[in-house]
Amino acid sequence: ARCDRRMLQQALTNLLLNAADAVEMRENRDEAGMITLRVESGAEEVRLSVIDNGLGLPDDRTQLMEPYVTHKPKGTGLGLAIVKKIMEDHGGKIELEDRADGHGAVATLILPADEAAEAALSPPLPAAASAAASPSAQVPHGA
Repeated sequence: ARCDRRMLQQALTNLLLNAADAVEMRENRDEAGMITLRVESGAEEVRLSVIDNGLGLPDDRTQLMEPYVTHKPKGTGLGLAIVKKIMEDHGGKIELEDRADGHGAVATLILPADEAAEAALSPPLPAAASAAASPSAQVPHGA
């Protein structure tokens, strides 16, 4: 199966933008906003998780990945629907869950190991995106 690196970058970018929006909309601004990118690689799959301490996921999650469903004041409702489609096209999936401590969300892209390996062999990321290639990177956001 072929892997479209640009589409996977789009999926990850959409998740990072959602995390940034969630951090901006959070109620407790005493704590610094934080977005963490975690990469886990196993024999069967590769997991890219975007973890934030933002607003968190809504109680009703049944339609979160449907087109035009949004919980953001200026959202289009297309971001997660696009991510879901990209992941399905690559034999993968997306999982959304609450952070273990209850403050924020975890959005995880899950790819079969062979698809992820093919993406790694694609041309290099632009310089600005290469920082996200480390196994875990934390980025402070909006103090």
